[in-house]
Amino acid sequence: MAREPGNHPGSHHDPDREAHRDGVADLTGPIRLRHERAVRRQRRRLAVGLVISVLVAAGVWVVAYSPVLATRTVDVRGTSLLTPDQVTRAAAVPSGVPLLRQDTTAIASRVRTLAPVRDVTVVRSWPDTIRLEITERTPVVVFPVNGSYLLVDAEGQAYAQVATAPEDVLQAAGRAGDPAVTAAVGRTVATLPASIRGQVRTVTADSPAAVTLGLDKGRTVVWGGPEDAQLKGQVLDALLTKVGGAKVYDVSAPAFPTTR
Repeated sequence: MAREPGNHPGSHHDPDREAHRDGVADLTGPIRLRHERAVRRQRRRLAVGLVISVLVAAGVWVVAYSPVLATRTVDVRGTSLLTPDQVTRAAAVPSGVPLLRQDTTAIASRVRTLAPVRDVTVVRSWPDTIRLEITERTPVVVFPVNGSYLLVDAEGQAYAQVATAPEDVLQAAGRAGDPAVTAAVGRTVATLPASIRGQVRTVTADSPAAVTLGLDKGRTVVWGGPEDAQLKGQVLDALLTKVGGAKVYDVSAPAFPTTR
């Protein structure tokens, strides 16, 4: 007897088996999507990094190597004794070199070879200027020399000769051509206490260890060399108070001062 097609064991419909197969989640789509997103993010990061690298390289080239920011001008400020041209020649700033590559230390060293220069600051002034800010020396004493005046600063540095003596600066007599003498006089005057400095009228020195001060009222101070300035000032202050009638005060050996 023939079987009905629908009742054949091989074609029997099993609802439980179909339900089990339908209940398994297919994750291939979401996994592929996450992978594609990760790849796109990585490509974007690489692209951004490449753009930044190109911009940085271009910036470095513009600043350090291109003629766009090359040195074209030297601006000198703060000079009185010196002229801007004298400073510019001494500085010898290479023209056409990008500001970033200028050796400011070497430029400052060259400017400091000028005797009136106490200090200099080298500034890169964008886009194309090197600015030199000069601090000149300040005289504390002058030596008359053949109708002109030799300026000496607080460090004892003789640095310039001028036609007219500056106002309110002591004039010294002595061996102006001897650097050791001018140095001793400059350092001595610079370290005098204010109470004594106001009474000094003249300064003389025949050697670095023989500085003599001429005070008002005809009084003389044998100061000696520039060493022990603070102690000498204290001793002299005391002597001027206690022995006001003396004409000569010798503090060259401050531990054993004398008057007469």
